[in-house]
Amino acid sequence: MTADRMLLRHGLRRRRTSLKSKTLLSSSSSRRGAFSAAMQQFEELMTASAAVGPASRPITLYYAMAQAGLAVAAAHKPDPWSFSRHGLKLHNPRSSLADIGVGPEGVGAFQFVAQATNSPELHRLVRFGALWSSLPDLGEVSPLSFAAPEALTVLPERSSPTAEARVILICPNPGPEKFMSTLAEALHKYPGISGFRVIPGSYREIQKSRWSVDLQWDRPLNFDEVAPPYRYNGEHYLRPSLDGQGGKPPSPFMTWWAILYTFSMLSRYFPREWATALDVDKSPDAYLLEYALDLALDVVPHLTMEALDGEPALFTKPLAF
Repeated sequence: MTADRMLLRHGLRRRRTSLKSKTLLSSSSSRRGAFSAAMQQFEELMTASAAVGPASRPITLYYAMAQAGLAVAAAHKPDPWSFSRHGLKLHNPRSSLADIGVGPEGVGAFQFVAQATNSPELHRLVRFGALWSSLPDLGEVSPLSFAAPEALTVLPERSSPTAEARVILICPNPGPEKFMSTLAEALHKYPGISGFRVIPGSYREIQKSRWSVDLQWDRPLNFDEVAPPYRYNGEHYLRPSLDGQGGKPPSPFMTWWAILYTFSMLSRYFPREWATALDVDKSPDAYLLEYALDLALDVVPHLTMEALDGEPALFTKPLAF
């Protein structure tokens, strides 16, 4: 067990008592009972997830997240707070992974937990590749779809008297003569940052298909809202809109929820196709799926703790070699 995973486990256990007096749990014995049972099931399902391989792990991971969501709803959502439906539906499940669709279906777990955590919901069909790319720790490893915009690293300049930040883009380096048009085309997909201007001379090529520019705004800009920190101190990201209308995407917690729902449905109802996708000798996506399922063992408890607390819980990022 990693140090962060151990800290999260103990932090989540502490919240099984500490939240009862300062959330909606204090108002109802049925809420408290559901919260305690769901958190116990969450812990056991996460333990089970670590013990099984990628063929079965999606099932235990998704249901662990669903039980975490029930605990979050019991603690934070006004009545009605319990659910018995997924609230999501898979479309074209035999398509390539990136082209599988995920969309809302009625009102269920996804909608209730999104409301409990103040997250934007999914209101239309979204391609799985777009969900994947919108998460910093998945999109930056390798996108499933190169057509889907990725989460972009943002480095706010806190000492500037105006709103100012460096944005790192992941696409072929356009060069100093052409970057302005590339930038305008790329950034219109990211909500909340309109009205920027480029600081002259700030274009920098970091490496192949990775470049940066410094942007400035004449209006106040809360970077913690526009480019919220994600999991680690100092790690701010712009996440692209997924609704085609410039709306904010679902929170990372709810985006992971939709991703694990997709994996779970494929694993349960399309096991042959799922096994083919996991074949590391034949499937180019297999190592990415294994990576995501390994990563979820750390990410899901982390985001669950944030959802229970209603605020970020940021760690120091470990060194990479």
